[in-house]
Amino acid sequence: MNRYLAVAAAVAVGLATLAVTDPFHLRHGGAYAAVLVTLAILLVTVLGVRLLRGRLARVVAGVLGGLVAVGWLGLVWLAVSFAGDERVEEVVPSGGRLSLVLVRGHAFAEPVYSVRLRAGSGPFAQESTVWQGLGEGAPPTGFRFREGDIVEVVAAQFCGYRSSFDPVTLDVDPVHRPLRLDGC
Repeated sequence: MNRYLAVAAAVAVGLATLAVTDPFHLRHGGAYAAVLVTLAILLVTVLGVRLLRGRLARVVAGVLGGLVAVGWLGLVWLAVSFAGDERVEEVVPSGGRLSLVLVRGHAFAEPVYSVRLRAGSGPFAQESTVWQGLGEGAPPTGFRFREGDIVEVVAAQFCGYRSSFDPVTLDVDPVHRPLRLDGC
């Protein structure tokens, strides 16, 4: 029994690590990380309780594992409470599986516009931020795909931002976050 539990714990830790690092920029990566890290904490705790000898060691391992799980779930709850509603305002398809999406969301209760690169649908849909404005800022005046793996966002006063992206992982370089309300 301990052998199967150890294998399950090792798989859960591996999947949790993958979910936290999120190399493929999954749209639902935060939810996957929350569930898999919780599962990994619980499995490692149960394994530790089963393998340790002595009642005191088992109780300490169980209490510590429980505290870590409660702390992690508290962080997850805090992150979810800061996430606000998002509304897609415009979509620019690439002609393939990719699209650029203008999203109006809330960051710490302030409306914020962002342009995101999306691919796929369902549980393995991907999404990466290309450009994110400031609170109270205006949406960009335009955004589009350029030649190759380049995207462009034109902010206020015709300031253009270009980023390259990896079509498999959707890793965007650089991600633009202007520091002024005029967008430049």
